[in-house]
Amino acid sequence: MMHPDRMPSVSLGIIVPVGASYDPSHHWPNDAGVVRASVRFDAGGYSYGHIQGEPAALRELAAALLDAADRADPAVPAAALAEGVAR
Repeated sequence: MMHPDRMPSVSLGIIVPVGASYDPSHHWPNDAGVVRASVRFDAGGYSYGHIQGEPAALRELAAALLDAADRADPAVPAAALAEGVAR
């Protein structure tokens, strides 16, 4: 018999079109009094979701998203990416 893995795991892909609406106004304290936040997005039709976490985690995600966008944007020169001055 296979035992359940104690490490939770999730694989998720989200495709968000240009023009999706975002609502970053949701904030609440957890049981320990630490503030959490979420960003809700509406991609049109029945497609919506939210991402939530500690403020530092959301900032890390934002930085990673900006880096990914810069790397995929042909208008951003590779040399600027290497120097970290794409934005």
